[in-house]
Amino acid sequence: MIKLNNQSKIHSSKDVAKRLSIQAVTVRKYAQMLEDKGFSFEKDEKGWRQYSEDDIRYLEYLCDMKKMGKSLDEAALHIATLYRSNLTISHPAIPLQESNPLAEFLQTQHEFNQKILERLEASEKRQIERDQNLLKAIRETQEVKKQLAATQQKNKWWKFWR
Repeated sequence: MIKLNNQSKIHSSKDVAKRLSIQAVTVRKYAQMLEDKGFSFEKDEKGWRQYSEDDIRYLEYLCDMKKMGKSLDEAALHIATLYRSNLTISHPAIPLQESNPLAEFLQTQHEFNQKILERLEASEKRQIERDQNLLKAIRETQEVKKQLAATQQKNKWWKFWR
């Protein structure tokens, strides 16, 4: 670790690797991928990359995205885009791998939607049963009316012959 301008610290690949719990060769590979997408690292007179605290945060974010299932290419492109747009990555209040409030909200919303669908299906089933019972009652009433009418007609027929 080297101090420049009494303010910013510069780290080697080995220092970054220890800090991120990955191999130094992996740090260099990730840095190369970022450079290929437009990211720029400071280099010393030998051409070796010198990593600032911001650079380490970008690499840490890349590692987090990889753990969340993003491909390295997608993660590198995303980070390089942030870098080129002059946006920085700060440490989130909640680590990405431990909890994702959006994912939790989506899961809760999905469960809620499922319960609503179940209630709607149950209500629809009750309405269908109600309609079937109503039709059955109407048919029975019509049948009884036909029988009464037939009986009354029969009674009228016999009245004429008496």
